[in-house]
Amino acid sequence: MTTQKPEIGKILTEAYQYWIRTLPFQLLFTVLYFSIFMFFSMYAFRYYGLFEEIQKFQNLFYSDTKVFLNKYEELMQTENAQYFAMVVIVIKSVLFPLNIGFLKIYRKLDLGDLPQMSDLFAGFRGHYFFLFAIYALFWNIINNYLLFFTILWIPMLLMIPSLVFFKNYNFFLSFRISVSVFRNNVLLLLLATLASIIISYSGLVMFFFGIFVTFPFWNAVIYVLYKHLVADFQE
Repeated sequence: MTTQKPEIGKILTEAYQYWIRTLPFQLLFTVLYFSIFMFFSMYAFRYYGLFEEIQKFQNLFYSDTKVFLNKYEELMQTENAQYFAMVVIVIKSVLFPLNIGFLKIYRKLDLGDLPQMSDLFAGFRGHYFFLFAIYALFWNIINNYLLFFTILWIPMLLMIPSLVFFKNYNFFLSFRISVSVFRNNVLLLLLATLASIIISYSGLVMFFFGIFVTFPFWNAVIYVLYKHLVADFQE
């Protein structure tokens, strides 16, 4: 493991270069991700009767927004709403392996190979799907129910998918290495995490549909961090 500690500016610049070279993959990723996520989330929303319940007081949104928000908050505390929240976590976890494809795509660029659209689905092949889905389930549960810890938890776990994919390490070994990398590069990983979150969601804030190309940016940041802080690939 290298001791090199690049500056955050270098990390973001390199990530941008990977991102700009793979825009068609970014677009395909977000179209697939959001289409599948919205379809199954809306199905679950109706399945648990939440859509029908909202219809009962939806007119209050225009006449008395405060009452509408209070009723909505009460609805989200019901048992069915909690079931819906858990289903959403599962949906996000099942879709997470789609991110892993970018690790393969960026590695191909470094090796001078031409990425294929099929590379985007590398995280769904064989045992990888179960490993990454379980990892994402663990990640999403922590983020949903221990939100105050997220700012530290995300950068601590950041290297795990790359270590599993490139080195075929198990989760526990990957976790120990990821935490070790975090300890040695706390400030860099915190800044990289914050920057990648801001940039990934900037398309939504600035011009909404831009989210379709900015959302996957954080995958490029993770790959660049792995290159500089771990720099160990199993070809």
